[in-house]
Amino acid sequence: MSEPVALAVSDAVGAERRDDLPAVALAVAAWSGAMLARPVPGVAMAGLVGLAVAGWAVIRRTRAVGPAGLVLVASALALVTSALGARSLAGLTPVTTGDVDVAVTLVTDPEPTATGRLRVEVHLDGRRLLGEARAPAAIEALRARLAGDRAVVRGVVEPFEDRQDWALARHLAGRLRIESVTAVGGSALHASAANGLRRVLDRGAVSLPDRHRSLLAGLTLGDDRAQPAELTADFRASGLTHLLAVSGQNVVFVLAVAGPLLRRLRIWPRFAVAVSVVAGFAFLTRFEPSVVRAAFVAGVALWASTTGRPSGGLRHLALAVCALLVVDPLLTRSVGFRLSVAACLGVLLLSGPIVARLPGPRWVREALGMTAGAQLAVAPVLVPTFGAMPLAALPANVLAAPLAGALMVWGVTAGAVAGVVGGAPAELLHLPSAFGLWTLELVASLSAALPLGHVDLRHVGVAAVAGLLLATHRSWARAVAVVLLGAALAVPATVRVPAGASAAGWAATVWSDGPVAVVDLRPGASGVEVLDVLRRRQVHVVGLVVIRAGRPELAEVVESVRARFPVHVVLAPEGTPVPDHVVPEPGLVAGVAGFEVHVSSASPVLEVRIGRGAGEPPTQR
Repeated sequence: MSEPVALAVSDAVGAERRDDLPAVALAVAAWSGAMLARPVPGVAMAGLVGLAVAGWAVIRRTRAVGPAGLVLVASALALVTSALGARSLAGLTPVTTGDVDVAVTLVTDPEPTATGRLRVEVHLDGRRLLGEARAPAAIEALRARLAGDRAVVRGVVEPFEDRQDWALARHLAGRLRIESVTAVGGSALHASAANGLRRVLDRGAVSLPDRHRSLLAGLTLGDDRAQPAELTADFRASGLTHLLAVSGQNVVFVLAVAGPLLRRLRIWPRFAVAVSVVAGFAFLTRFEPSVVRAAFVAGVALWASTTGRPSGGLRHLALAVCALLVVDPLLTRSVGFRLSVAACLGVLLLSGPIVARLPGPRWVREALGMTAGAQLAVAPVLVPTFGAMPLAALPANVLAAPLAGALMVWGVTAGAVAGVVGGAPAELLHLPSAFGLWTLELVASLSAALPLGHVDLRHVGVAAVAGLLLATHRSWARAVAVVLLGAALAVPATVRVPAGASAAGWAATVWSDGPVAVVDLRPGASGVEVLDVLRRRQVHVVGLVVIRAGRPELAEVVESVRARFPVHVVLAPEGTPVPDHVVPEPGLVAGVAGFEVHVSSASPVLEVRIGRGAGEPPTQR
């Protein structure tokens, strides 16, 4: 988990951790106010802000933080973020609803969905909308566009029926159902520059296989749109998904690349160039929240080291959180932002004690300690949101994180040169990339196949108790801790999954009994979700795949399953683009792994009932 390396390194220059507590208190206040998001009377807020500024001036002059001054500043900050949060929420309403024929600006890269549609966020009249194209002509017109491009569209603006936190975090004011695209145009100068560099990097990697090109794009730019489902599922099952999203680790690596130049400069030019490098990378990645957070942290650390006012990494993180929540209070609704902050806290607070108590070589202890610290810290956010975490993430991150960092640095530097020169030199430059990407994919696939099981908050709680026992330095406590840790690691791998049905997303069901499964696919099924459920249910063989409708996207799901599991039989309607599929006769009854499959109709879609053996009536799905 190399994302917060800069924060851990910054601790080396700094003060004791207790000196960071006032900044942490301010961050907690800012977060609480942003979550509350209640309007504050202007007069009251202005008065408190004035008092807080006066209190902060006294603190700066006396270099002492009294409880009264800290409470005053924290209260004012909470009121500011609360008022700004309420204002942001009030602004999330569409300017117009109903039919529109207008020019919009794409905010994100268009991304295909499991249902064969195209989804993209757009700006319309100062509001951000979630656009969705369904017509083939509209999808084709938008498919090759990038964020920042403009398009003239016809469609319908609708409000959200039930707007959730993910929509609030992205400032989405409503939906735009795109029915047609009448024109597409260029983008603003700054967006054209960012898109041009991204296209240069992509052009330089043309010699790589498609799956490796998509993997390199994910490592360098966070662009995972073209990744096949089986590759995405491997990274999810091995706990390596964070490597495919631009984050703080990318900022660290970019600064590492610029290091030789920075060391040759005087102190203030070094600061200016370092800030420019960080800002340029944030611009290239379209100011992803995790990159912006890391950029703020890096800026605080650079300023502290340049002005001779070193401070701890915890203070850097706290000040960055305060600044970000003042700029965008709705970040508190973002799961990615919560995970990012939690991972940093885990590395700053937990990794040191873990490293100190682990046996073995230092580089192994540091890698395991940082990974374990980050994983323990993100568990309270990750598990309730996404379910249990794979235990394979520990060994996988130790092996993959350094390799991913090297690939990111090489992909940005040598990849840019390859994109400019092209041809044989580009292919030669990407030979190291080809080997590294193949190795990284191998690590992900092997780790995903490890029968280690998953851990939830119960296992994390046991691990936390074991950590507290280890901290006592008593021999009996260490023995108990070892037993608890062994149980927490062994139990997930030994628990047998009960037979039955399990939903894989909202459009697929996996029926399993032991190592054999039946997969039922309906329109909208996700290959990533299906593969994830198959692994969680410890399946080794897929005895039967049922495709309800002959849709091309369902055929892609079958190919993803075949890439990772042996598939014996595929039942599908006539004309389905799946090799070696069988069109069943109405009335067919097939028995697979203790389940019965009853086919009542095969045209134009399959009508199927699946249930437990002959002694139990089949269940309509």
